[in-house]
Amino acid sequence: MIRMLKVALLASLALLPAVSQAEMAQAELQKILKPRIDGLMFLTKNAMFLDAIREQNRANASLEEIQKIDEEWKAGKSPLIQELQDNKVGAFLKNIIVQQSDVYNEAFVTDAKGANVAAYPATSDYWQGDEDKFTKAFAGGKGEIFIGDVEEDESTKQTAVQISVPMLYNKEAVGVLVIGVKVSVLEAEKLKAGK
Repeated sequence: MIRMLKVALLASLALLPAVSQAEMAQAELQKILKPRIDGLMFLTKNAMFLDAIREQNRANASLEEIQKIDEEWKAGKSPLIQELQDNKVGAFLKNIIVQQSDVYNEAFVTDAKGANVAAYPATSDYWQGDEDKFTKAFAGGKGEIFIGDVEEDESTKQTAVQISVPMLYNKEAVGVLVIGVKVSVLEAEKLKAGK
């Protein structure tokens, strides 16, 4: 019995480094990207963003409706693809991406179910609700900062890391703001942080 407990304890301890490494990676990335995160946190207070998210949340689309739009979006047949780039929040995001194209490659805002409220440029899909960039930042309504892996973005075809920050209203997450930071910026920030 004692031997079985030791084996179980050793097995559970073997799992700890992987968890700690993941947490350390998030902590390190958050430290490196702190100036970018601070800028995003400022945007989360933007009343125009919050009003657009809350309005879409009030519409309370069903998951079935969202997934239907998602299929149309992926097929390039949804009028929302252009509408969400042209609405007030989409135009604001476009301004950020165009003016800081050496830093950012995309930005989008979701509602509480992970459906896009605004995006620039258009995302590869409409529904983010099943992806870490949404689920980890929304965190069941608690809201947390999440930084994804460095990867080639499907919609922009650029290598970037996505920073997701919760959009909070009365201390509760109502949506998520995601922005893609180009890998060249991440590397420069890492060098600065290492000095």
